[in-house]
Amino acid sequence: MRPQTGKQKLFDAALILFVRDGYFATTVEQIAVEAGVSKGLVYNYFKSKDELLVALIEDYTEKMLSVGKTLTPSISIEDSLSIFIDQYFLFLKNHQHFLKLQLTLILMPDLKALLGEAQKERAEKLLKKIWAWFNQAGVRQAKHRARLFLAMLDGVALHYLSIYERYPLMAMKPLLIASAINLCVDSGEKNDIND
Repeated sequence: MRPQTGKQKLFDAALILFVRDGYFATTVEQIAVEAGVSKGLVYNYFKSKDELLVALIEDYTEKMLSVGKTLTPSISIEDSLSIFIDQYFLFLKNHQHFLKLQLTLILMPDLKALLGEAQKERAEKLLKKIWAWFNQAGVRQAKHRARLFLAMLDGVALHYLSIYERYPLMAMKPLLIASAINLCVDSGEKNDIND
């Protein structure tokens, strides 16, 4: 196994401290100590703690987008959805700390200007992946239906991460698949021109 890169060490340390102590209470010095690196190395990668936070979000965006890559039109809709939902649930389980932090950051008005674009970009990239898959599957109003499917996934994630202590995640899988297939069914509606 390769040793962690300096940047990854900083991401891991920052995540631990942001979750434990809060973003505003965490200093660059604390991040350097937690990562076992010099403060200078932190500034070698990032101009500020704000820049580090945005880069952390962008790093997790790429990880989340890899989940979206599991949607493929070359297999059945059911099989593609099953693989995607398995990977999505695995992402939720493996990255709970970041996702919980993300939920708290979304609700902080002081960070909206800093994080708004990165958060919106992540949502747009995932929407485009699902929208493209719905389009390739011949789904009418693909963009709107992709948005609805994402809203369902976000709701499951919210309940799993912060509302219920023992959320029945795996019991949701067949329901999500059935709901997504239902969204894919041609209801005879005309495609929206701006779809």
